[in-house]
Amino acid sequence: MNKRAFAAVAASILVALVSAPASAKTKAECVREWQADKAANQAAHITEKAYVAECRGMAAAAPAAKSASASEQAN
Repeated sequence: MNKRAFAAVAASILVALVSAPASAKTKAECVREWQADKAANQAAHITEKAYVAECRGMAAAAPAAKSASASEQAN
């Protein structure tokens, strides 16, 4: 029984590690990047908030969620 519990915990940890992005940046790292190239970002009309969202991968996740819900409504 203990071996099964250990295997289940080990499998859960492995799934969590695999599903987490390996190169995920922190908000502070993304803000520093935006600040380092602030003039170019402002010239391109990229807000700090939008840059940080894209940098952390949140912008890509939002449209995917919207398209999934839209396809569900179509059915």
